[in-house]
Amino acid sequence: MKRRDFLKIATGSAGGAAAIGAAGAQSSTSASAALQEEGNNTTTTSGNGTTGNETTTSGGGGGGTAQTKTVEVGPNGQNVFAPETVYVKPGDTVKWVWKGSVGHNVHAQSVPEGADWDVQTEITSAPFEYEYTFDGPTGEYNYVCDPHASVGMEGTVVVNETGQAPGGEGGEAELHPHEMGVPFQAHFVGIATILMMIVTLVYSFFVLKYGESQHASAPNKE
Repeated sequence: MKRRDFLKIATGSAGGAAAIGAAGAQSSTSASAALQEEGNNTTTTSGNGTTGNETTTSGGGGGGTAQTKTVEVGPNGQNVFAPETVYVKPGDTVKWVWKGSVGHNVHAQSVPEGADWDVQTEITSAPFEYEYTFDGPTGEYNYVCDPHASVGMEGTVVVNETGQAPGGEGGEAELHPHEMGVPFQAHFVGIATILMMIVTLVYSFFVLKYGESQHASAPNKE
């Protein structure tokens, strides 16, 4: 192969790799933007404003405000509760919303002394919802999904006076990337693209440095 032909091929390969990387990055950005837009949608129903995962309802007797926080059950086909830990104050409500076609349930395990939350919902798939108002004692209310408890599908509702995580302002535990719907596949495409570009550049360097053999362009010439 002539050096000029090789340079054309190498340049084309690098350009193709760059195009694939750009497409992967655009796909990742679009997916992230869609997830953010979905999480930030605001809906108003019967006078109660809903923003993201929380619904604020005015108290009936001047007792402040009560919030409804949403926990997704099995989002994106995963055996998880998202978020795994949710913080509420006495009087707040937690709503579990089933996602996908896989069967899950909510089964209360250990709860604070004096609490009467002993739910065990049916094992079902979406569409299904269950909600409960935590007006009992403060503490941790732990629960599991019976079919997937062995793979770690567990959740916790923490009832405290502020409805927030200790030292935090958002009232929610830190989410893992898979719970936030981060498109991991796009990251892998980007990494693969960078590796392809590096290999192409290294190969080009060695060919240009050491040149081609005497008979590479005319193997039948004597």
